[in-house]
Amino acid sequence: MAIDFTPAARRDILLAARQLRERFGEKSAASFRTRLDTTLARLEAAPLSVAVLDAPPDGYPELRVAPVNRFAARLVFFTPTDTGILVVRVMLAASDWMSELAD
Repeated sequence: MAIDFTPAARRDILLAARQLRERFGEKSAASFRTRLDTTLARLEAAPLSVAVLDAPPDGYPELRVAPVNRFAARLVFFTPTDTGILVVRVMLAASDWMSELAD
């Protein structure tokens, strides 16, 4: 199995870690990365355990969303693949993520 990332998802993860580090310190940023890795491993192991979004954006008909463990304000948007998952974005739950995904 494999976890692949879009360039946007990679940027999202770096931005989230930087924001957490600036606001709450290095320990919080490191915890986020650990919890994100745990969440991604769970999704990779059982990608179909999460329902498809009701109205997925064009280009991602199988798009699913799951919160990052213990960082529920951060959402992982992903699609199952033949070899694991593709992480499309990692965004704040309070953001206008539907518009972001549509771009």
